[in-house]
Amino acid sequence: MGAAAGPAIMPKAPAEDAIVGKILKRDGEGSAIEFSRAGADLQVAKLTLVGDDLRRSGEACRVEVAGTPLKLTARQSDTGLRRYQIVFPACAFTFDVLDGAILVTNEGKACEPKDAGCRADPEGLWGMSADEIDPKKGEEMLGARARVEKTVRSTFRALYDQNKKEKAIRNFIVKEQAGFSSWREEVCRSYAREPDFGYCALRLTEARAIALGAQLATGVKLPPGVAEEVAAENTKKDAKK
Repeated sequence: MGAAAGPAIMPKAPAEDAIVGKILKRDGEGSAIEFSRAGADLQVAKLTLVGDDLRRSGEACRVEVAGTPLKLTARQSDTGLRRYQIVFPACAFTFDVLDGAILVTNEGKACEPKDAGCRADPEGLWGMSADEIDPKKGEEMLGARARVEKTVRSTFRALYDQNKKEKAIRNFIVKEQAGFSSWREEVCRSYAREPDFGYCALRLTEARAIALGAQLATGVKLPPGVAEEVAAENTKKDAKK
């Protein structure tokens, strides 16, 4: 990784303009999406899905999704990032807006457009294509990631200190932080030319820094099971007083 010269970086949550008018490709070379605006509203101008042909085993398929532009619905998010869901019955996936990219989640469900005979996995990073990455920017990207990593570590330490007296919350944020690197590796391992540039890892590390900053500013919102554990622990503390 490039040297982490300079101060740590706390990235700002990217606005929708960071993705408008750009062709974003899943893993830098697969399915593609393009966004536009209709007045103040963000919409999907074009969506192309690349996946597995269900009629011919082992072959790839490509589907130009009809009915564009597709509407987007804003969703609540605890990550500090802007989140949308695509209004598309065959595959209503959700994404967070990153810097010139989107991070798609779909609970492991594949997209299967009706009568297309094609199954495509939308999950992962959709961003810059391999042929758009300037070879001269490789070292710069690695250095930027190193600086953002500084922010992730320092913000996590501050978040830990803020919650160190709450065992369940403390354990939750430690587990979440410990799993970040392996999750990032899993998402980015198939991104085009990732070993050379680390583009995917940079975008996800920026998103992690923003998420930690949001937790530090507004508090840690726990999943239901963990929240119940915290409530039970607090009840025990009150009973001992």
